[in-house]
Amino acid sequence: MTVGDILKYLSEIAPLDTAESYDNVGLLVGGADEDVTGVCCCVDITHEVIKEAVEKGANLIVSHHPVIFEGLKKIPTWSPVVELVKNDVSAIGMHTNFDMARNGVNETLVDLLEFECSGYLDGNYGAICEMPLTLTPLALAEHCKNKLDLDCVKYSKFNCDKQPITRVAVCCGGGVDREIMRLAREKHCDAIVSGDIKHNFWIEAENCGISLVDAGHFGTEKAAAHSLAKLITMRFSEVPVFSADCESDPCGYV
Repeated sequence: MTVGDILKYLSEIAPLDTAESYDNVGLLVGGADEDVTGVCCCVDITHEVIKEAVEKGANLIVSHHPVIFEGLKKIPTWSPVVELVKNDVSAIGMHTNFDMARNGVNETLVDLLEFECSGYLDGNYGAICEMPLTLTPLALAEHCKNKLDLDCVKYSKFNCDKQPITRVAVCCGGGVDREIMRLAREKHCDAIVSGDIKHNFWIEAENCGISLVDAGHFGTEKAAAHSLAKLITMRFSEVPVFSADCESDPCGYV
């Protein structure tokens, strides 16, 4: 089994051409003809993840966020790319194409929240979920915090005891932009659950009556590594596949 075999399989699950135009997905470091000794799955490729992969005999890392995102004109010595090359470890990135794929990151997030998808904001991204019970913004925030096993989340505090929430849009990562806000209004969503929400959208949401829950970029996508590992194991049981144990939210909270 080669790196190319795994890339071909992942491309069937989440076609590379479905990634956003700004993205960089696929085989980013290494060669497709390399034999695979083990696969480490993660959200982000860091020095600690590479160290764990090497110690556990994995020469392929499949990450959600691409280790090379924009065009490189030089590679500094601190770059994980240098460490990958030194250790003969290949890297595949499955980013926005995996966000929206069947059994991908956004669908996994919906499952973790124990919501049921009834539609989408845009194509097959941004799940719309009908709430079985009417929630307040605070109750929704507490639900997200508990189900995602987080220390804290941010939420809209305006009218927090008065605004009923019956329809929620779920967009993993930094999923809120002007288009998502427009679609949420048009499709009568009462709230959006996402991460990395910019200040201007908190104000816009307050003005238009939509509640926001920011569970963090890592918080809404940390299950990506487990999803990737599970999918790869289903097809390639002959090699060790694991999620990086060392990975955690890079942000601390006080």
